[in-house]
Amino acid sequence: MDNLIVQALNKTKMGIMIVDKQLKILVWNGWLERLTGMLAGDVLGKNLLEICPRFKANMYMNIIQNALYHGQSRFCSSALHKSFVLPKDGGDESFYRQNLHVEPLYENDHSYALLQISDTTNMSTRVYKLKNLIKELDTEYTKIKVSEKISKHLSLHDSLTGLPNRLAFKDRLAWAVSNALRSESRFAVMYVDTDGFKQINDTYGHDIGDQVLMEVSRRLKGSIRSTDCVARLGGDEFSIILNQLKEDDDAEIVARNLTAAFEAPIHVNAIEIHLSASIGISLFPKHGQDATELLKLADMAMYRIKKNGKCGYAFFHPELDQVW
Repeated sequence: MDNLIVQALNKTKMGIMIVDKQLKILVWNGWLERLTGMLAGDVLGKNLLEICPRFKANMYMNIIQNALYHGQSRFCSSALHKSFVLPKDGGDESFYRQNLHVEPLYENDHSYALLQISDTTNMSTRVYKLKNLIKELDTEYTKIKVSEKISKHLSLHDSLTGLPNRLAFKDRLAWAVSNALRSESRFAVMYVDTDGFKQINDTYGHDIGDQVLMEVSRRLKGSIRSTDCVARLGGDEFSIILNQLKEDDDAEIVARNLTAAFEAPIHVNAIEIHLSASIGISLFPKHGQDATELLKLADMAMYRIKKNGKCGYAFFHPELDQVW
């Protein structure tokens, strides 16, 4: 199959290259070999900017970096950008026209950028060029807006559960602090860690584990108000912001509801899974007024529950929770 993929890439009628975060070229297909006269064996492992100097321009470097680090796709039309990779025989550079598509790729927690270059040089009549320019301008604008919307959502949400991720949670927690200071209100931060999730993965596999995590996220979300926020920080760790509390004790009511939400077993593929949760709670402004500190204190309170037998909740207590 790998040989078939290589053959297909080499016969594709467009340039295909893949670079890593160091801009090292990992794939250089036959179309690029034929255009530039540079063989893959001479190019692979070398820096993109050395082989294709046009990408040194800030505009194109930003596009590639956004694909590598922020998962953003981008389309650059030949009408605006002319060409990106020049042929081996040189000639008048203004004559050549190429479209560029840049897409993010992922493998084993590593990110890469896929650069696809298609030739549009033969679209030569002036009328056609004008129509093509208008069309491509509209296409590029539409693709940019759609890509920005999708990329923003993906960068701020967990791909498995759809919940806000750690990055989004930090922003929302910082906003909660700012809002509470202005309105002189109070809120709570909860750190939720499931008990025994590793054993589920080890026993039934990660596919079952993923389905369990999705059900956990549904139960957490269903136990809080729409004005509150639950996020997946990573693995089986979640965090919750309880906004606009009338009293600090209101957080305990929610903690009881969350604990009760795990009393019913989770059913996945006819498998009955029993899972509980350990919950740590910190309060604003009682325990602190710094977003990072509040999350840390809630984590410490949760860890105390873990040490004392798991399954339950606890508020941060300075005399019981050791500062790391």
